[in-house]
Amino acid sequence: MTGPDHSAAPPDQKPLRIAVCLSHFHPTVGGAERQLFQLAERWARWGHKPLVITRRLAGQPARELIEGIEIRRDIRTLPLGPLFGLSFLASLSAVLLRLGRRYDAVLAAQAPWEAVAAGLVSPLLQKPSIARLASVGPRGDLAQLRRAKGGRLLRRLALRNSLFLAPSETARQELAEIGCPADRIRSFSNGVDLGRFHPPGAEVPEDAAAERERTAIFVGRLSEEKNPRAVLRAWKIANRQGKYRLLMVGAGPQSDALAAYARQENLKNVEFLGQRDDTPELYRQAAACIQLSPHEGCSNALLEAMASGLAPIATRVPGNVDLVEHDASGLLVDLNDDEAAAALTRVLEDAALRNRLATAARHRVVERHDLDRVARDYLELFAELRREINHRDAEAQRGESKRREGPGGTGKEH
Repeated sequence: MTGPDHSAAPPDQKPLRIAVCLSHFHPTVGGAERQLFQLAERWARWGHKPLVITRRLAGQPARELIEGIEIRRDIRTLPLGPLFGLSFLASLSAVLLRLGRRYDAVLAAQAPWEAVAAGLVSPLLQKPSIARLASVGPRGDLAQLRRAKGGRLLRRLALRNSLFLAPSETARQELAEIGCPADRIRSFSNGVDLGRFHPPGAEVPEDAAAERERTAIFVGRLSEEKNPRAVLRAWKIANRQGKYRLLMVGAGPQSDALAAYARQENLKNVEFLGQRDDTPELYRQAAACIQLSPHEGCSNALLEAMASGLAPIATRVPGNVDLVEHDASGLLVDLNDDEAAAALTRVLEDAALRNRLATAARHRVVERHDLDRVARDYLELFAELRREINHRDAEAQRGESKRREGPGGTGKEH
């Protein structure tokens, strides 16, 4: 399938200086970090000036310039329960105030603390700010805000942001529940670099193609929120005969325990590959992907797999249901080992089904999730918000001029 023209010129806009606030950034690797790095790299390439404000990271310089992205590791935190959030908020707010002359707009790339800091500072400096929800549900961004001490005040500060980006209908509902007006919520989705994530070419050797057809892949952090143990439990059921192969790509606090579980249960053909930089190539070695997270925002791993021509199997949860249409562009399952195993077996056994789902999944990503388009959409939102602020300022100035002129037009105040 032919993708979009990645050489197309960027929007004809005045260069923007964008402060991107994010708890972790390069070289920390995760879905949000990868997405924001790729967006910022495009903005820099198009003549804009992204300024990333992130946490201090041991062994990394406080200031760095990578691919035209200025990185300032200025956020200091105290790792002591509730003091972490408060110290993060205080530190980021101080940095935003100190650097106010160096940016035109703020992107709070996650909530809750980035969104609260942006909501506190941006109106004071008359800068537009966009807060982006990364996750929903009991462990999501707004749930953290509700549980925090002083949650009511923190919510009021967060709601001072100019605009909120919701990755799903559930995210919209959660924003509405904390009092966000509907006209300040926009739907958004993550983007995929279609030049890197694409199906294998026709020149793949026959033996490699046959190996691909029997391979499934999981990509994600090996931690509780991504539920990798459920993937292994489903694999135990689906691959009793040892016909298939599973690639587990990622690292995290459960890495050792998961490897031990695989040995203990004598799971067949499971390869733990750790954190990798060559995920596009690894996706092209598989025919199906499986993601069994109990909660999602907008899964980068799922989008990348779909762009790479894999048939997706994912949990029927907010975020995933916005990306995958069941039995059309993938299979959606409940959090049930037998149901996930049945979906795996069905996709790996049925080549016609697998190819149909994979083709539709790729088409959906090309049409709706091209990273270049997403990067442009952000720029257009910032430009729209700047025009609104300029319009309000102009209206205020006209009102002040009329007040000074007085009813008689004498220019004297009455």
